[in-house]
Parts: sequence; structure tokens; C-alpha cells
Amino acid sequence: MVKIISTSIFVLILFTNLLAESTSTIKIGVSSIVSAETNIKMYDGLAEYITKKTGTRAEIIYRKNYKDMNELISNKQVDLSFICTGAYVLIDNAIDILAVPQVNGKTHYKSLIIVNKTSNIHTISDLKNKIFAFTDPLSNTGYIYPVYLFLKNGITDRSYFKKVYYTNSHDKSIFLVNNGVVDAAAVDSMIFEYLSKISPKYVDNINIIHSSMEFPNPPVVITNFFLKDKLEKIFLNMHNDPKGKTILRNLGIEKFVIVPKKEYDIIKKIKSFVDKNVKNTNNKVF
Repeated sequence: MVKIISTSIFVLILFTNLLAESTSTIKIGVSSIVSAETNIKMYDGLAEYITKKTGTRAEIIYRKNYKDMNELISNKQVDLSFICTGAYVLIDNAIDILAVPQVNGKTHYKSLIIVNKTSNIHTISDLKNKIFAFTDPLSNTGYIYPVYLFLKNGITDRSYFKKVYYTNSHDKSIFLVNNGVVDAAAVDSMIFEYLSKISPKYVDNINIIHSSMEFPNPPVVITNFFLKDKLEKIFLNMHNDPKGKTILRNLGIEKFVIVPKKEYDIIKKIKSFVDKNVKNTNNKVF
């Protein structure tokens, strides 16, 4: 009997220590949906806000590509993360959605094919022998959907284009198109609208030649399930708090809401089609 009690106490202490260790610092992962400089501006004050609301120190961990962030998530080296939809569907069984941003009353966004106004590109077929920019191989709007679109239009190889670049961020892709460095790019509509709003000069020289169907917005996901209830409450109520409103404004969103996981199934279907129909050369489809 004494042995059983001692074992139970040991297990309880071990569990308590693991829980304490897991919450000694709340680590917030941020993927490079935008460039590092823009990320820092957008997420300014978030760690301090989470620290104040939880009583536990919070810090932000940035990663330059979606693969690196997914590795952190899979290894449970971050507690919650801001990731793109394409990266999310690859690991959705190991994590849960904490909240989803609402922008202009909507929880959905699109993939845009943008071109420089001087490029004489008006349709997808006009992209032949042009310089095209993707963002990241795990990005839905910046890679997965555009490849799906190209395949549906008979474009099956990167040799269709003069050159192909990977920029690792949507704002950089927009910058390169706007300045004529590349002819066209696939970008996130939320980032495009955000930049258009804060400074129209960022998109002065850009035309949109294609808009996709709607996809659920990139989610905030939770890895540390011990913190889920507490963090979910904080995120869902940020719009009711003056400091929270400031952070949301920096992020370019109205509030966080709950969206069913099944809404992301459309991205899984598109990615499945892409994976079955592309010619994979040197780990790059295009």
C-alpha cells in the first residue's frame, strides 16, 4: 500500500514539474508570411500582452520559412504559432486551432496572381517566358494553389517561365512585382490589402489578373494543450481590450474567432491534386 502511494506521489510530482516546465515561458512562433521587418512591426507588443494576461513570460520566435516553423511545432518547441494554411494542413493531426483572424468581417482570403502594369500580362497564358515569384513551397496562396492553377491551365513545368524565384514572404513578392524586378507573383490577398491600406505606393504599379476561390484564413495553432483554454480566452477577447485592439490593428485584423477545422479540407484536396500531378525535380515542382 505504501509503495502504491509513493509511486502515485512520484507520478504527480513528475507531472507537476513537467507542467511547470512547459509553461515557464510561453513561446509564440511566427512564420515568415511577411518579411522580418514587417513581422516585427506587426507583432509589436504581443509577447508583452500575453505576459501580462497570463502572468507567465512570453517571447516570440521567428522563422524565415514555413518548414522551419513546422519543425518547431512538431518538436513542441513552441506553445502557439501563427502559421499559413498550407503549412497547417501538413501537421493538423498533431495540433489544434486556437483561433482564426477575422478581417473586414470575413474569415476567408484568396490567392492573387499579380503582375507589373508594364508587363503586358493579362491572362495566365501570358505568363509564358516571364519571371515569376512564389513565396514558400508550403504556402497555400503563394505556392500550392498557384501550382494547382497552372496545372489546370496545362502548365506542368517551371521551364514554362523564364525564371522562377522563391521570396519567402508575401510582402517581398509584392515589392518585387511593384518595382518590376519580377513580372508576376502569387500572393496572399490579406497581405496585399494590408499593404494597399497602409501605403498605396506599395501596389501602385500592380494589376491583379486572377483571384482564387476563398480559403479559411491562416490559423493560430496551439501545441501546448495545457494552455489552450487560457490562451483561447485571451485571443477571443482581444478586441474588447484597448491594448488588445492596438495589437490587432498592427496585425491588420478585427478580431480572433473560432472556425471549424473541416473548412481547411479544401486545401488538403488541392494539395493532393498537386502532389499527384507535378513533376518533382530537385525537390522543387516549379
